[in-house]
Amino acid sequence: MEPHFRPYTHKLDSPWEELRADREGCPVAHSRHLDAVQVSSYAAIREVMEKLPHSFTGKYSTLYPLEQPLPEEEQVFAAADPPRHTRQRRLFVKAMSASRIQHMRPFSEGLADKLIDAIVAKGDTFDLVTAYARKVSEGHIAELLGIPEENRERFLHLSSLFELSTADRQSEAHAADMAGWHAELAETVRERRAAGPESDDLITRLCFAEDDGDRLEELEVAAMIRSMIRAGNSTTSAAIVNTVAALERHPEEKAKYLADIDGLTPTLLEEGLRYDGPALGLWRRCSRATSIQGYELDPGDRIFTVYTAGNHDPEVFDRPEEFIIDRDWKQLPPHLAFGFGIHHCIGMNLARLECETSISALYRRLPGLQLKPGAPTPQVPGPVFRNWLSLEMEFTLPALPAGNR
Repeated sequence: MEPHFRPYTHKLDSPWEELRADREGCPVAHSRHLDAVQVSSYAAIREVMEKLPHSFTGKYSTLYPLEQPLPEEEQVFAAADPPRHTRQRRLFVKAMSASRIQHMRPFSEGLADKLIDAIVAKGDTFDLVTAYARKVSEGHIAELLGIPEENRERFLHLSSLFELSTADRQSEAHAADMAGWHAELAETVRERRAAGPESDDLITRLCFAEDDGDRLEELEVAAMIRSMIRAGNSTTSAAIVNTVAALERHPEEKAKYLADIDGLTPTLLEEGLRYDGPALGLWRRCSRATSIQGYELDPGDRIFTVYTAGNHDPEVFDRPEEFIIDRDWKQLPPHLAFGFGIHHCIGMNLARLECETSISALYRRLPGLQLKPGAPTPQVPGPVFRNWLSLEMEFTLPALPAGNR
C-alpha cells in the first residue's frame, strides 16, 4: 500500500486522517513521495529508536535526506553515533544541568511579560509566531549563550538563517551568510575559551566542561551551539504556537484551562506536544540489514519516522484524535515529541520551561485572547516541521499587568 502522506506537494493543515490511514494500512512502507521507508505506528517508531545506533544512523542528517554523511565536525547530538554521541552528551549535561534551567525561571517569566508589553503597546492584534513565540525561544538561547544585549538583534537575525526554505538554503547568498555565521560563531568560541572559565554562559561552560581530562574541541562546541539554535528556535516556538492553536480550536478545553491555569499548564503542554508536536518526523539511514515490525531493510535505506502519527496511535493513547488537556501523564506512556532512548531530547527541560511560562502568561494577561477570524494560517513547507509561518491573534484591551500570576 502506498502511503498517503505527501508533505512536499500536499501538506495538510490537519493531517490526522491521512496519517491514520497510513498507520492502519501501512505502518512500515516505502513511500515514493519521500523516497524512503515511512514508519507511522508508535510501536514501529519505538523499535527504530531502540535499534539506534546499531541499525540506524543520523550521520546523514535527521533534518534533510542527504546523500553523503555530514562532515565529522557537524555530527553532533541526533546526527552523531556513539561513542562520539555519548561523549558529547556527557559533556553537554555537565555544562547545562536541569537545575541550571530551573534557575532561569525568573528570566523566562520576565521575558514573557516584556514581549507581551511590546505586543500591547502596538494594539489588540499580533502575530503569535513572529511577535512572540520566536522571540521567546531566541531570547532564551541568547541568554544562555551570554550574547550581549547590543549584539542580540544581529544574533537573532543570523539564527533565523536556519529556518529558511530548501530553495533559499541552496542559494549562493544563503551559503555566504551561513559561512559567515559559522566563522563568527567559531571566533566567539575561541574568544570565550581564551578568556578562561570564569563566565557562567553556556559557550564558556561547554568550552571547559571536562570528564577525566576530556574536553570538547572548539569546532564541536560551535557545532553544538548551531544545533541548539536550529533545533531550539524551530521546535520550541512551534510547540508554543501549535499548543495555543489547538487550545483555541477546542473551546471547552480552553474554558477548562482558563479556570485553572496554574494546575493545568504542565498537562496542557504535554497534550500539546502529543496532539500537535513541532516535528512531524525525522530522517535516519539504515546502517546494516535489519527489520522493523517484520519489514526487511537493507543498508543505505532511508527511514522517515512520523512522530505525529505515532502520537495519535489508538493502541497507545485513548481517544487520540481528541485534544484533552487534563490527561494523567503519570499513567501514560511518553509521547514521542522529545524522542526516545539515546537521542532523547537533551534540551527538553529548557523547552518545557519556555512553553510553560510563555503560554500561561498569554492567557493570564490578555483577556479575550483568540485566533483572529479569517486570518490565513500557512504551514511551514516540508516533512520535518509541523508549524505555521504566521498565526494572527487578537485580544481585548486593556491587558492585565505584568506579574499577574
